[in-house]
Amino acid sequence: MKRGVIILLTVLLLAAFATAQDQYHLTLLAVQETDDGLVGSSADLYLELIPGNGRVFLDTFPATKVDTQFSTRFAKEIACKHFKLDCNRYDFIYTIKSDTSIIGGPSAGAAMAALTTIAVSDLDYTEEIAITGTINSGAIIGPVGGVKQKIEAAAGNNLKKVLIAKGTAKVPPKDNETEGLDLIAYGKDNLSIDVEEVLTLDEVVFQLTGEELNNKPFSLEENPQYQAIMKGLQEALCQRTGEIEADSFGVNLNNDTIKTIAKRKASMENSTSQGDYYSAASFCFANNIQLKREFYQHKQLSPEAMLNIINGLSKKVDLTEEKVRQEKIETISDLQALMVVQERLHDVRQQVKTFTEDNLTKEEQYNLLAYAEERFYSALAWMQFFNMDGARIVVDDDLLKISCQQKISEAEERYQYASLFLSQFQVGHLNDKNDEARAALNHNETALCLIIASQAKADANAILSSFGLTNETEQDLFNSKKEAAGRIIFENSQQGVFPILGYSYYQYAQALQTDELPTSLVYLEYALEMSDFSIYFPEEMTTASRIGEFILQKEIMLLLEGFALGVLITLVLVFMKKKK
Repeated sequence: MKRGVIILLTVLLLAAFATAQDQYHLTLLAVQETDDGLVGSSADLYLELIPGNGRVFLDTFPATKVDTQFSTRFAKEIACKHFKLDCNRYDFIYTIKSDTSIIGGPSAGAAMAALTTIAVSDLDYTEEIAITGTINSGAIIGPVGGVKQKIEAAAGNNLKKVLIAKGTAKVPPKDNETEGLDLIAYGKDNLSIDVEEVLTLDEVVFQLTGEELNNKPFSLEENPQYQAIMKGLQEALCQRTGEIEADSFGVNLNNDTIKTIAKRKASMENSTSQGDYYSAASFCFANNIQLKREFYQHKQLSPEAMLNIINGLSKKVDLTEEKVRQEKIETISDLQALMVVQERLHDVRQQVKTFTEDNLTKEEQYNLLAYAEERFYSALAWMQFFNMDGARIVVDDDLLKISCQQKISEAEERYQYASLFLSQFQVGHLNDKNDEARAALNHNETALCLIIASQAKADANAILSSFGLTNETEQDLFNSKKEAAGRIIFENSQQGVFPILGYSYYQYAQALQTDELPTSLVYLEYALEMSDFSIYFPEEMTTASRIGEFILQKEIMLLLEGFALGVLITLVLVFMKKKK
């Protein structure tokens, strides 16, 4: 009997602590191919949260494409990061049920991200609205195909509204048509359903819940110390431009080269006048490479002379790397300075290797030599940031290794995802960067690994975000990415963590916006990726905070133990009373 009492008490105790898990639901919209063309259909998306550590599980009926598995993880990751949700407390069980095998992964991404946000935040929401679109970095909603058919499917399922990606409401005319189709008017006039364009996950969540989770206004304020150091870096690189020009006196430049250099100088002066010293430095850096290349071509250096320069450069890199190894990494600024300096020195080493091992033309040798020299000088200039203050962090080799491995994993997932839609020729460079990051990790160059893997992830995000992009939506995408990056920079700055790399790329993207909008979008991806490194490194705790945390943990444990004991005693008394 005692054994029976124990078993019963155990079951009852577990039942007392168990919480019924709510199941969250949204309708998914999809298309399938038939003999008559595309036909819209629907499916059900469910999400259940259980206690865990952030793992993602996907169950589908029937089985779906591999891309659904990737997009599910991306959707959860983006929602958790964008809204700063405490997702590590749960495991996420997503279930997709459909009558036919029609659901492809990317178009369900926005719905998955929205449902993740709703579930973790436990928000009230309507199930009468559907969203079809991808989810991209910066929580941007991307376009998908078959939108007209999906709207028809939504109307057939008695939904009230369909949210579609910005720029997809106007369907261009087909070859035999004179006018295109306005999907907003089509939905209202023909199907009695509202259709609305959205650009961000914030808009989707607001439509579903009426809640504005990221509605706090923010204003970026540049870190004065960053400003002073970057100004010094800009002055060093731009002064070097003058020195190279003086050395190149008498070199005949063609008209195109003269115009290009003059345009960069004008851009440099404009950026400097606005206090955008990183962009100004970048314009000078580009001019330095071009002027140095023209100088070498004019001099017609012998192979021996060029080899002497390359060997001398290699020795300088050795000495600089030894000096960098002596730097103490105590702040996020230190870490990012280490990353950017090591990345530039690594780049120089790669150029040296190419010069000595590959069979290059003389023109290619001049180009490589000029680039390698200026890249090395840039590394020296960036070392000034080792003197910048910032919030102290706990960084050691093991922590950096874990961070690097995580970044490689994130970058690898995005590469595999992009590979589902693009050829190896188009995305092979992403895999090359991942291989570089792994090689750095194997050589215990963890900070170098971290920046290369971050670049690979940002490059992949730029590619994925460009799917379906048109001239009409490019500017909207830029504005949304800019706001997302700006918000991350602001939030980190408020915590005493100024992201020098992220902010630099953020400024440079704006400097390129007018003349090179596609390139500026890539730099915004870099800004997004490199503005929030604090999530990988906990701030160094003071003794007082450690004591406070210990006391709080003890109080919580005592409270839970007392509650559990109270429940157990109550159950025993009830059981014994019934026995009497």
